[in-house]
Amino acid sequence: MMEAPQLIERIRLYLLMQGGIRLEEAPAEALYQALCWSLKEEVMACWAACRRKILLEKPRIAYFLSLEYLPGRFTRSHIEHLRAWDVVSEVLHKLERSWDEIMHCELDPGLGNGGLGRLASCFLESAAQGSYPVFGYGLRYQYGIFEQEIWGGKQVERADDWLLFDNPWEVRNDLYATHVYFYGQIQQAQNRHGDEVHLLRDYQEVRAIPYDLPILGRQQTEHPSAVTLRLWSTKESPKNFLLDFYNAGFLDQASENTSLTDVLYPNDQTELGRRMRLKQEFLLVSASLQDILQRHWRIHGNMDTFVDKVRIQINDTHPALIIPEMIRSLTKNFDMSWHQAVEVTKTCCSYTNHTVLKEGLEEWEEGRLQEILPAQHFVIQRLNREFCSAVHQLQRHSPEEVGSLAIVEWGRVRMAHLAFIGSHFVNGVAKLHTKILQEQVFRKLADLGWTGLGNITNGVTHRRWLIECNPKLTQWISEEIGTAWISDFAKIQELAKKATDPRAQETVFKIKQENKEA
Repeated sequence: MMEAPQLIERIRLYLLMQGGIRLEEAPAEALYQALCWSLKEEVMACWAACRRKILLEKPRIAYFLSLEYLPGRFTRSHIEHLRAWDVVSEVLHKLERSWDEIMHCELDPGLGNGGLGRLASCFLESAAQGSYPVFGYGLRYQYGIFEQEIWGGKQVERADDWLLFDNPWEVRNDLYATHVYFYGQIQQAQNRHGDEVHLLRDYQEVRAIPYDLPILGRQQTEHPSAVTLRLWSTKESPKNFLLDFYNAGFLDQASENTSLTDVLYPNDQTELGRRMRLKQEFLLVSASLQDILQRHWRIHGNMDTFVDKVRIQINDTHPALIIPEMIRSLTKNFDMSWHQAVEVTKTCCSYTNHTVLKEGLEEWEEGRLQEILPAQHFVIQRLNREFCSAVHQLQRHSPEEVGSLAIVEWGRVRMAHLAFIGSHFVNGVAKLHTKILQEQVFRKLADLGWTGLGNITNGVTHRRWLIECNPKLTQWISEEIGTAWISDFAKIQELAKKATDPRAQETVFKIKQENKEA
């Protein structure tokens, strides 16, 4: 990390070149941006080195698909992972500026609303910490979930303007923009294996622009490692605005595709809301899969190693459409046979279930899915027929039981069953949760032996929820047992030896009291 005078000079130059602002007169918002951009050079160097390493070593890559992320504020996290606290503190002291004043300018990224998003972000941070080759994919919501206000004793939801100011940590990357297709008329064709594939005409085309965010891990070596979180947006692409609908007076339909990444989870009490949700989920899946395929081709130059080098984690049922879309793409664009494409997809995909509640196990009306995604609907139908036929041949289930296991029944497409049947492994996120999945929710599916089912316990990263949140306690722990626990958290158990030490108890109590007073 650079010295304080170098960092001050970088900040001074940025303020001057970007806004014609003198350092001594800079408002808090401008100084915050200048500090972030000055530190970003260090972050980008780590980020570029990690991506270069993947290109050279050609490892197996894990791709994590989630509609939610709750990464928290990036600046404090990046400073911690760069081990730059001392330098930044010295800079602010020399400039006679307050840390709280500067950090108050950063808004929390509104990309999720609960445990699902927090788990996804902790997963990426831990992957960076372990130097694993991982990419995360999500959507760049313009307004996040919502801001809460209380009026007359009742909650009022306001737009969460987390992008009100420029986000210095994201990188817009138009070079890797993708095109996603909705609706359209089916035109039947065959690949060289004789498998039926479907071409679309008269479709709606949506352009998805990627915004990349670096997720750092705190390394003991000179430079931290980094993984990429790529967020797709339809907001900034004029191509997505349908002028013919606008001229015909259908203003809502004219801007529908532009609005796909406006808000996390559109209200699904209306037809428009349900349509937007389904299109959001497919947007994530289609754009991400195209990116995965293109990256694999750039690194390896062929598809021969795809089944060995690619692993895709489906975080809850929202990205489950990756399964029919991957089969469709492999049979149509890469000339694989149907059965080979199904096996490749099943080998590459895994599914994390987060809830046993019925409303959390998504179902889509088959007619709506067929209208919006006609080619993918064909793949789901064929998958369902072949699965039901295979179960029926076992002669252990009645027709009613086969129907209860199916992906499609009574005009409803069960996304959890699609994710289960199309993956090679399914996991719950707590011991009790997984037990309920095994004994109740997926018992009959698990009994088939079709897919593995096990537990991977949920967790959060101590680097944010202890080191960043509680520096006094962190300092005391490191004084008592050393700093190895920061990178290898299993070593925190050495702290248990201090539990009965009156001196240690008194110190921890004092830290708690000081934190409460602060």
